[in-house]
Amino acid sequence: MKAQDKIPPEEQKEYILLENTCTNYKVTRGWEPGTMLKRVSKWLSGNGCGVKQAYFIAVGSNKSPQIAWQDHVEEITGQLKLDI
Repeated sequence: MKAQDKIPPEEQKEYILLENTCTNYKVTRGWEPGTMLKRVSKWLSGNGCGVKQAYFIAVGSNKSPQIAWQDHVEEITGQLKLDI
């Protein structure tokens, strides 16, 4: 991760890893659906379909940041989410 892509600690937001079909999160990072993550970089280039990626670390972890796709995480806002 480039220094200019990092987010200051006071601006880092928390996310949750959503259910998805990608097994790489569990195998390479030890993250399972429901893992709390903190985004430590700005959103980076996408895959050509408008989906971007960023670097995350698991909350409470001191491991190196790893990439996750924008559509595989959801920001924790503290607001209720209604499925209508």
